[in-house]
Amino acid sequence: MDPDERYIPWSGPMFKATSLAKAERATDLAIPLLADGGWSAVTLRTLAGAANVTPQAIAAWFPSITEMRRAIAERYGDRWVDERRVVAGRRLVRTARPADVDSARSQVALALLPETWLEEVFDGVWLTVAEAGRWDEVIGRVVAAVQQRERDVVAELLEEQLRDLPSFPDGMGEQRFEQHVDLVLALVRGLRVARTAPHGRMEAVRATAVLHGGLSGGT
Repeated sequence: MDPDERYIPWSGPMFKATSLAKAERATDLAIPLLADGGWSAVTLRTLAGAANVTPQAIAAWFPSITEMRRAIAERYGDRWVDERRVVAGRRLVRTARPADVDSARSQVALALLPETWLEEVFDGVWLTVAEAGRWDEVIGRVVAAVQQRERDVVAELLEEQLRDLPSFPDGMGEQRFEQHVDLVLALVRGLRVARTAPHGRMEAVRATAVLHGGLSGGT
């Protein structure tokens, strides 16, 4: 896509424009702000500007600014992880059944990484929220819950890919399976950061090569 033609749409699975819930509406408004300016860009004033209302109107939606930010982080995290599950599932349906554990892990990891500019944007927004969770305890609890859901998604997708292999499930104990999940998750998270970094961004071809190298023969 030509950089001059890139824009964040106001519809699609990452938006709930038809919802009357204030938290959902605030999240819709916050997504472009987070994409362009990071967590610090989400304020009563900037949300009000995006909604073409007064800051007092936005303030009336929530009992506090802390609650506003918590709600945005929670709603966005839920949307993001749900969308990752759906997109990855669709990609895996179009992928040949894996021949072994290594290929199964690679397929799941690759399906979870961004392929389009817009996916990179949405991943970047989530990483912005996750970074805020490092210094904000309230947001940190939200991030931890979303990350657990993300891990559940990896486990669900990996189990589906491994299901037809002779070594699964009888030849693979629960602990061994959890190690495979952790390896896939660690590589996906690391490559997601590399793919969405504003400077020195890793190209898709290189990310794929790193992914296959990191997953071949692991655990």
